[in-house]
Order: sequence, then structure tokens, then C-alpha cells
Amino acid sequence: MRKSAISFWMWGAVAAALLFALYNAYEVRITTNKVQEMRAALAQQIQIQRESAHDLALARREALILTDAKSVKIAMSASNKDMPKLQATWHAELGLVVSGQMLPMPSGNRTMQLWLIPKTPVARPVPSLTLRPDSNGKFDVVIANPPLSMDGTKALAITEEPEGGSRQPTTTPIWVGAVAGK
Repeated sequence: MRKSAISFWMWGAVAAALLFALYNAYEVRITTNKVQEMRAALAQQIQIQRESAHDLALARREALILTDAKSVKIAMSASNKDMPKLQATWHAELGLVVSGQMLPMPSGNRTMQLWLIPKTPVARPVPSLTLRPDSNGKFDVVIANPPLSMDGTKALAITEEPEGGSRQPTTTPIWVGAVAGK
């Protein structure tokens, strides 16, 4: 009898060890999933923090451009008097800010594109970035490194172009502003 009692307890211990191992495997799987979820959440938070830091740096740059006495204000009048005017502010070292409100949204596959018109008579307009107003008809864009210097630029212009922009203007400028350096 003693032999069967030992076998019973031995099989009981093996069964308990097996259940414990299965439970541990289950817990490892759950913990691994939680760690993966936490890593993904952490990566997302890091990305949000990077984007926020970038947005903050742009906002600081914009504030400096808009408030520095060395900045040049450029009124950009619309070719159609029913359109609102735009305001550009250019600081030779910090960059260029272009802003406007109550702007119409370009049609589906069209976008607005900023051009720098060189002072050199034979030079072609230099493309800058493309932009679209937000849902409220507003845009506020910082160009940290304009493709031309303020001294070499006669005017700023904005045209409506195909999505992604063009190498040369394909439409008549909607807004134009003369650049007068300080």
C-alpha cells in the first residue's frame, strides 16, 4: 500500500507542477502582451512629445519673427478685391511667416504655393512650400529657411497649383506682396 500512496502523491505533485507551469506560461503571455502594449503606448507618447517640441520651436520662431524690430512686414494684396489680404513677415536670419484668414479652400486636388520672385529680371520665380488653409479658412506658415534671401527677392506671390506644387507657376498669382528690405 505504501507504494501506491507514494505513486499517488508523486502523480499529484507532477500534476500540480504541470498546472503551475501552465499557469506561469499563461501569466508570461499576459505579461508579454502588456509589455508590448506599454511599449507601443510609450512610443506613441514619445512621438507626441517630439511633435509638440517641434510645434513649440516653430511657435517660438514665429513669435520672434513677428515681434523682432528687424523683421519686414509685407502686405500681400489679392488680385480679386473680394479676397482677404495676407500678411507676410520676413526676418533675414529667422525666416518668413505668411498668414491669412477667411481664405477659400482650393478645389480637391489643388493647393496654394508660395513663390519668391527674384529681383534679377531674367530669373524665374523660386518655388517655396505648398499650403492649404485649415477648415476655418486660416493658415499660419513658418518658412525657416526661405530659398532666397530677402535682399535678392522682389516680391512674394501665391498661386493655386496642382497638389504637390509646381516647378513654375501655372496660374496667375492670387496674392502678391512687394519685398522692401530694411
